[in-house]
Amino acid sequence: MIRSVCTIVTRVLAMIAIVASGVALAQDFPNRPIQLLVSFPAGSAVDIMARPFAQLAEEALGQRVLVVNRPGGTQTVAMTALANAPADGYTWAYTAVTPVTIQPHRMKLPYAPDSFIPVCQTFEVILYIAVGSSSPFNSLRDLVEYARAHPGRARYGTPGIASAAHLAAAELWQRLGVSLVDVPFPAMDAAAVQGIIQGEMETGIVTTGVVVSQKMRPLVVFAAERQKIYPGVPTVAEAGHPVIPSGYGGIFVRQGTPPAIVARVEEACRRAATHPTYREIAEKQFQAATYLDSESFGARIAADSRAKASLIPTLHLPVY
Repeated sequence: MIRSVCTIVTRVLAMIAIVASGVALAQDFPNRPIQLLVSFPAGSAVDIMARPFAQLAEEALGQRVLVVNRPGGTQTVAMTALANAPADGYTWAYTAVTPVTIQPHRMKLPYAPDSFIPVCQTFEVILYIAVGSSSPFNSLRDLVEYARAHPGRARYGTPGIASAAHLAAAELWQRLGVSLVDVPFPAMDAAAVQGIIQGEMETGIVTTGVVVSQKMRPLVVFAAERQKIYPGVPTVAEAGHPVIPSGYGGIFVRQGTPPAIVARVEEACRRAATHPTYREIAEKQFQAATYLDSESFGARIAADSRAKASLIPTLHLPVY
């Protein structure tokens, strides 16, 4: 009995010591520059968002936040670097969620999805199913009816196999019970967009910026609510099919980072991601500065990953 009580007391004292140690670390955090690993190259849309975010996070923390571009491996290079960094809060990743919601289902990776703590969501790339301005399709229903009448002939352009755009559309076609042929491009470049506009492909999955710049006709938007730029365009949920796209991202730190430090990072993230300057830059980039806290961001990632785990095996994609 005495031994049992002593064991319990020892464990409680150890837990108190761990908590106290974490609080002490947080009080001293940060006392040196922080690395912000960006999973896209310099000059990319995500990089353009990451740099003002870093500056605003610096203001919140009173310490330098240095942008380090680590592109490659469909964003897995940056996440591998984060997984190998110390769990001390001095290395963050600013990235799309695809390295934790999509790639683990089709690639052998040196990390697991739970190797990271999702700290907060900082951006969202809004995707549309769109057609050229002279297309005969004026609604998603028009497109679906054509696809049903011409199985295997309707084609849609995407910025690559297993991209967020490709998988969002593939899931929607499955839910609608129609078959469209995916035409992947290295990115949604000029050739891809012109193919859609000129009718070489019936439709494509494109961003807000492409719809606006190319004067395309959006049929439906992959978003939780209608967008103010196109208030007449319905969401996929309104069409009865709430597809979860992976076109969003945010800040991650390594699993094992002390909770008190994670809380400091989350507060800095909130202040940066909700700052008017950051929101203005996001709007100019045709992105949404959609902030979610750690709990909500993590829940969204978990639901997204479950959806992709069900979808990807049905598409018979290459596995690496």
